[in-house]
Amino acid sequence: MQARHPHPLGADPAVLGSWRALAPPGTMLHIADRVDADSAANEHEAEIEVELLNIDAASYRQIREGCGGEAVAMASAIREVVTRRGKMQNPTTGSGGVLMGRLLSVGSARPEQGEDAPIGGRVIPLASLISTPLRLDSVGPLDPADPQLPASGRAIVTGRMSWAVVPDDLPLSAVVTAIDVYPAASHTRALARDGAHVVVLGSGHSGLAAVAAAREGVGPAGTVTVVDLSETALERANLVDPRATTVVGDATQPVAVAQSLAALGLPPSDLTLLCTTIQGCEGAAILLTSDEGTILFFSTATSFAAAGLGADSVSSLASLSIPNGYTPDRGRYLLDLLRRTPPLLDSFTRHSR
Repeated sequence: MQARHPHPLGADPAVLGSWRALAPPGTMLHIADRVDADSAANEHEAEIEVELLNIDAASYRQIREGCGGEAVAMASAIREVVTRRGKMQNPTTGSGGVLMGRLLSVGSARPEQGEDAPIGGRVIPLASLISTPLRLDSVGPLDPADPQLPASGRAIVTGRMSWAVVPDDLPLSAVVTAIDVYPAASHTRALARDGAHVVVLGSGHSGLAAVAAAREGVGPAGTVTVVDLSETALERANLVDPRATTVVGDATQPVAVAQSLAALGLPPSDLTLLCTTIQGCEGAAILLTSDEGTILFFSTATSFAAAGLGADSVSSLASLSIPNGYTPDRGRYLLDLLRRTPPLLDSFTRHSR
């Protein structure tokens, strides 16, 4: 996979895309309540013909529950959000996801960064849908269990956004899922140390990516522990890492989860990854992590007030980290993990969230 990474060009609204912010005007697009997705692309921007949306897990769960699992109603709800806001940002969860489509045009002022996608080539912007000006002409038909849904329309890649070129040696569904969650693998591999204990809360796609990366980081002498309410999800985690310790537990019940791990003789973690799709799991991450450890909050359902104040309430010295959703490898590490970890590739290809 190759990616375009524009050179930082300061705070020029034409480059940042903030000229498209309508309410409040002039702000960064991820903050804006409403953006202009209809104006022509400027010389710093690129246009994408949208083929597929991958709604993030927390948002898709909320939409499904809010629509009673009815597919047509879910598609209508997604279109309504995009029509009203000019981007896909769930008003309840605040989160979005990613999209995939074909490159329509590239502005003359976008800097070249290595090999780029040809016009007509498939790309995935390496930015959340909450930052991406988007116009949808159609959505669906969708499967209420699958957050990847066909769509048509146009998206704008602003001057400070990168994209990934879709590789042709992996299933498309797996690539789109991977690009949505790839920082979970990249950050985990960077922080997991040989012989350490890593705890992963949640065994969805980001959790499985973290499990695979954690094992590469801690090595055979280290410990990887996975906590999830779903035994099926934990079985997938054990396929990805047969050495992993799996624990059936509700991460919204921090004391019970901490007691379960203690009963197994497991020490406090050196690194904890919060990868759940539900609210209220910050306390479990805090209780499971040593004072010298680090917690990475990947879940878009995280309350950062709950995390900070929860750490205060138990005098935790663990480092609380909001990981960047963009890393220099641009997803290459996770795509390589998929290539060399068949159970991980199978989970990303076959299993809906």
